[in-house]
Amino acid sequence: MNKITINTTLFLAVILICFSYSSQKTFANQASYKVGASSLNVRIKPAIDAEVIGSLSNGTLVKVLDVEYDWAKIEYNGQTGWIASHFLFQSSSFEGTTIQDSSSTFVTVAADGVRLRSGPGTGFSIIGYTTYGDKFKLIESNGEWQRVRLDNGKSAWIAGWLVTTSAQAASQESTPQQVAAKINEALTGQTIIIDAGHGGQDPGAIGIGGVFEKEYTLRTAQLVVEKLKNAGAHVIMTRSSDEYINVNKRVDISRSYPSSVFISIHYNAHENATAKGIGTYYYHHSDKEISSAIQNQLISQTLLQDDGVQFGDFYVLRNNHQHSLLLELGFITNQHDLSAIKTQNYQHQVANAITEGLINYFN
Repeated sequence: MNKITINTTLFLAVILICFSYSSQKTFANQASYKVGASSLNVRIKPAIDAEVIGSLSNGTLVKVLDVEYDWAKIEYNGQTGWIASHFLFQSSSFEGTTIQDSSSTFVTVAADGVRLRSGPGTGFSIIGYTTYGDKFKLIESNGEWQRVRLDNGKSAWIAGWLVTTSAQAASQESTPQQVAAKINEALTGQTIIIDAGHGGQDPGAIGIGGVFEKEYTLRTAQLVVEKLKNAGAHVIMTRSSDEYINVNKRVDISRSYPSSVFISIHYNAHENATAKGIGTYYYHHSDKEISSAIQNQLISQTLLQDDGVQFGDFYVLRNNHQHSLLLELGFITNQHDLSAIKTQNYQHQVANAITEGLINYFN
């Protein structure tokens, strides 16, 4: 081996070591994380086929010791184990200064699965969840958002339209039924076309283990439709079962409702197994804003890699009206993405993100 080769090898080794240290340090320095899956397997090694030594429930607080690719090393029952890092989200807001206040006003949660956020808006990170009937002391209000004190003395923000206050309850100005009605009105008057990509004899992309894209696009579309209807939208599906619909018919359905929003749901694939992430595509320049509103929510709620908002010269966009988007919701040829895509939790996250993205855009 000559001197030039040795020097080049050493240089590349140093770069690799620095890169590895940097990426791991970024994650580990965040200290505490919360589990964002209903049941997250703990494995003996950082590999999808490694032995499972236990599981963690949703909301469990963990400390990350190390990171290797898409796996996080944690302490588990007196030993170390590995979990998929994309199911973790920062819980730093729970670790902040204890709140002292003298308010005598309380808020009561009026819906199930309500998100606790780090700030007053849907653009802030989710730091926990609460459910119908939970009661918290009110610290302050910011527009339609309420900052509340949690049982551990820390604070979080809740959407004001998802709670009732003690003052409201006393004066009977607002009831849980009225709050629910307000939630259902968020997308009233909006027509949304949900297009589950592929179907029938067209399987779409074929992923790891022989999974078909068409199965996941339909599964996701059905959940999205449910969420949108709950928000008051008029929703139309281009296909509601495993049937083949050509692109001409998909566009014709959409163009029959020129003031609608057309959202085509897809999962990505690539011969390079390291390709991963979520991307939102538009054709008409005026659709960049609505694309960004949805993409922001997808990244905030799913924690997959952000592939950004991009121009896409797809038939269903190019030949469609404005407010036409195509979503690539992860790579089924990437083990990291597919392990998330397969979970019910991820499907619900996507449905919630699309719905909240549209609510943010129109309101």
